[in-house]
Amino acid sequence: MEFLTPGERVKKIRKMLKMKQRELQSENITRGFISMIESNRTTMSRETASIIAEKFNKRARELGIDLNIDGDYLLMTPAQEAEYYCIQKLDQINTLEDLNELKEIFKIADEYKLKRVTALAYIKIGDVMYKNQHFQEAFINYHKALDILLLNNIKEQLPYVYNMLGACKVALLESPEATMYFHKALEYAEEINDIEIKIKASYNNALCYRYIGKPTVSIDYIEKCLSVLDKEKDFEHYVYAKSIEANSYRDMKEYDKALEIFRGLVEEIKDNNNPLLGFLYTNIGEIYMEKNDFEKSMEYLNEAEKIRRKEDKNLLSHTIIEKANLYIKMGLYKEARSLLEEGIEISYRNKDIEYIVKGSYLLAEVYKKLGNKQAIIETYKRLANILQNMGSKKETLKTYIELALLYIENNDVSNAKYFLEKSREVIEQKTIKK
Repeated sequence: MEFLTPGERVKKIRKMLKMKQRELQSENITRGFISMIESNRTTMSRETASIIAEKFNKRARELGIDLNIDGDYLLMTPAQEAEYYCIQKLDQINTLEDLNELKEIFKIADEYKLKRVTALAYIKIGDVMYKNQHFQEAFINYHKALDILLLNNIKEQLPYVYNMLGACKVALLESPEATMYFHKALEYAEEINDIEIKIKASYNNALCYRYIGKPTVSIDYIEKCLSVLDKEKDFEHYVYAKSIEANSYRDMKEYDKALEIFRGLVEEIKDNNNPLLGFLYTNIGEIYMEKNDFEKSMEYLNEAEKIRRKEDKNLLSHTIIEKANLYIKMGLYKEARSLLEEGIEISYRNKDIEYIVKGSYLLAEVYKKLGNKQAIIETYKRLANILQNMGSKKETLKTYIELALLYIENNDVSNAKYFLEKSREVIEQKTIKK
């Protein structure tokens, strides 16, 4: 790809539009001056470039050509044009197949020493990998971008990259490590006043601190999130944020406070078919389950299931796995098994790692109650395979150890040794230094 000096660019566009040099003349811009610009013997001021750009745009409109350039475009150096070109190309990359286009971008960025473009290319790989749920690969590429941004003191993308590094860790069920990245995302978001990342990183930190058993810290972060979140513009995000607050109170056994928040959210939703109701009813059902009010729990979980089977099938697995958990507590193991099998299959299709893990452990518990050891082993083997493919080291290690213990109970030394060796491989896998 050829990138031009300002003079070369003016000459190329003029010839493309079949214009003569004299047609670019105006007050204080002579034909001789145009000739000097095109031969790189003089430079243009911003005012001159804007006048020439408008003449080009006018001729393009007459010819039915969509040109729409400005003076800044005409004044670009070759390096600036190369950066502009690369960024336009990056915007067109959205799928795994599109990633092949990045070879050219990396080559151009290297030739013109465009560090920001190189970082943006790695960010794009991270985004595509994350979208396709290849979370470990996404993490690696976001980290490559981070190293370049920090080394070259490029701050604009830092809040986003730190937030996505944390999001990858959450997706890999590594919440304690994720908090470090969300803290840094907030730090840089405050510095450059990135409101969007302030909201996302505060929300994500709240979620993580709830997962690691620090509900009061979680509530603090949700308050930060809600202080900058526009409820009217992003009601769905508001509902999810308030739900973390409610569930943090639930974790502290303040069930009435949690239910009060959830019921308030339900009242704010006027449409009885809104998929958010499936989410809220599921959470309310879980709270009643913890209160051992199984009748109320079943009532809400049934209502959530009805809504999600109709309006929100991708998240149906969450509701029916929670309902299966209720059946387990009620001693209805066969009913639980049926729901878990369906819920896990949906989770596998969606690569929903959190509920694949939760559903699989519950299914193993059911098979244990039913006395089916082989089914437990098969459940863990399938779980281990997807966890390994997704790069979730901690959960993979935990599953291998469970399998080793099961084979030890069966006096199967060979298979026990095999899964202990697999455990060692996971422990010895290299990780990126933080």
